[in-house]
Amino acid sequence: FMKADMSELGEQLGQAYFWRAYAYYGLVRTWGPVPISPEEVISVDLKNNTDEIPCASVEELYNYIVKSLQAAEACNLPETYSSAPKHLGDANVYVSAQAVKSMLASVYMSMAGYPLKKSEYYALAADKAKEVVDAVKARNVQTLLPNWNSVYSYGNDNHNECILGIYYNANTGSWGWDDSQLTCCHVPGSLPWGGWGDFLAERYFWSKYPEGPRKDAVYAKTFLTGEGNNVDWWATMDGKPYYKVKGEDGKDKTNAVFSDYRPMFTGFSVNCDEKGSPLKIDFDCTKPLYAGMTLGKRHQLIRYAEVLCWFAESAARSGKYINEAKEALKQVRSRAYSDPAAVSAIDGMSNDQLAEAAYNEHRYEVAGNVLGMVTCREDEFRMERLQDVFNYRVGPQSDVLVPAGTVTHSQTAKGEPFEYTLKEDLVLPENMQVTGAWKGENSVYHIYPPTEVERNPNLKR
Repeated sequence: FMKADMSELGEQLGQAYFWRAYAYYGLVRTWGPVPISPEEVISVDLKNNTDEIPCASVEELYNYIVKSLQAAEACNLPETYSSAPKHLGDANVYVSAQAVKSMLASVYMSMAGYPLKKSEYYALAADKAKEVVDAVKARNVQTLLPNWNSVYSYGNDNHNECILGIYYNANTGSWGWDDSQLTCCHVPGSLPWGGWGDFLAERYFWSKYPEGPRKDAVYAKTFLTGEGNNVDWWATMDGKPYYKVKGEDGKDKTNAVFSDYRPMFTGFSVNCDEKGSPLKIDFDCTKPLYAGMTLGKRHQLIRYAEVLCWFAESAARSGKYINEAKEALKQVRSRAYSDPAAVSAIDGMSNDQLAEAAYNEHRYEVAGNVLGMVTCREDEFRMERLQDVFNYRVGPQSDVLVPAGTVTHSQTAKGEPFEYTLKEDLVLPENMQVTGAWKGENSVYHIYPPTEVERNPNLKR
């Protein structure tokens, strides 16, 4: 501290308090009770490689997270930084006041839901989210991008809709530390994105996802095969209705182009030029994909669209700011939906309907962004709906049909419509099906990492 610029000391402390809270927020939602590392120096048994710190309860962890965020808030971080490296393009790189308030709103919502179920915290979440919304209005800054296709665009990487992000410097050329893309999600090949399944979406959520510019940006409308054809994920190789037969080896064979039978998210995908170099443009699934090992694309942890959803939901669940909450949800839907009736319908919603609509809207906004602070899984965790998700994903998902009837098949030479009649539903191969039984809390939380359990036997439930 003696060497620090005293004018920036509070700013640096604010960053530290925030990221400490962020780390524990991820830990408590993933594993439940975990140790809180003491702030003072402690004695560790290096000889036996143990660190027997007792686990804090979930409530203690949340109180510690709130305490850390309030400490960060007390550091009076700026709403906007003025120059690099704290600010790039239109976006803050360092943690801002809005990032702290946004995360506090999210944490309060988590405390209102499972497992603490302190519903009174929805009011606190609404208050804190409203501070962010009011600050944006006061600055009169365009904070939602006009086009959804630019949200995860490599060509518009530093936009101000992103309240909190992680920035990567690919100049070092190290894929292990400086590649923000995760190699599996941008390797092209004869199968969807090289056949990697990390970012393959399941069909049920896709089938329920509202049509519009957002769905067209979040999901790949077609896949580019190694032969240069753009095909639908349910496409067949001969243009005939899907069929499944037994091959000579006794295994199932189909005329499907892809064995996964699922759509795919595009939030981490980037196009390339004829030399394979990444292009800084809005992603286009019909064009070649970048397959390099390093890329400095930003991870978006919190976007303003999410805060609008949090505000609308927490306000509706607490009965506060209802008119303003409806306007917030309208902003999100106006950009995302093809049907304008989806926006006007918000006016007639009851509080319960508004809360549910905002809950779902957030899940649609973050779909495919598995590295965000609050994912679909975190929403379902808070609302005790993970078992519902598990139940509909057990087995082949045979209740989710691909589009039927007259469609334009992207593999035909001129895109002429043809009759697509499903003889048999696309059934996921057995090795891709979810199996097993729901195990209560053991299905909600991850198991503690075995290496950490060896070091600390207090890690048990």
